[in-house]
Amino acid sequence: MNNGPMLFLGLFASMAISWVTFVLGPQAQMGNLQPAKTVAPLPAVYPNTTPGLARQGAEVYRASGCAYCHTEQVRPAELGSDLARGWGIRRSVAHDYIFDQPVMPGAQRVGPDLANAGLRMSSMAVLVRLWDARIVNHLDAAHSLMPPYRYLFDVRKVGRTPSPDALVVPPEFAAPQGYEIVPRPPARAPAPVRSRNRPSRRPVPGLRWTQSTLANRQCNAR
Repeated sequence: MNNGPMLFLGLFASMAISWVTFVLGPQAQMGNLQPAKTVAPLPAVYPNTTPGLARQGAEVYRASGCAYCHTEQVRPAELGSDLARGWGIRRSVAHDYIFDQPVMPGAQRVGPDLANAGLRMSSMAVLVRLWDARIVNHLDAAHSLMPPYRYLFDVRKVGRTPSPDALVVPPEFAAPQGYEIVPRPPARAPAPVRSRNRPSRRPVPGLRWTQSTLANRQCNAR
């Protein structure tokens, strides 16, 4: 008996069911999602289109492989402690990503979730982590697996006045005497982009290290 046609039909049916289930179904359900009007605390449209700086930050985020170790999805309370940790005020939903291209929700958490990082960290805290994450992990390399992204910064001589964008870091991680660490334009983009709401300029509680000179402003970071 020739079972070839039956085998072909079985394989075709399996492929067709899989395509309908994993491609056509989600597209029909979420492919035409549009921004929605919110009601609290003030009426607004959510989400908004991604501004230019945020798009640049998303590109740096993608090119640097951040999604390999970080997620951008707040889990519901029954699946983890994300809400209790203050990583978001609600679970992530499909609407949060309708302007993301490509969508990078991440698959594992070697590092913390970054869905609303702009509300939890100041721009300086993000930049310090990109320079060397050990600075905010109590100077202990064992507490951080995040590699430094030094190519996003310039180490240059201090001019007549220090750059207002210069990093504030402990002496162990600072540039040589007379030099300063200044983020390149691509490094300035990721700071606000990881927040799906308005980014905060409030420093993050945690490690506090201060110098009295104008060039070395106060740095608060977790």
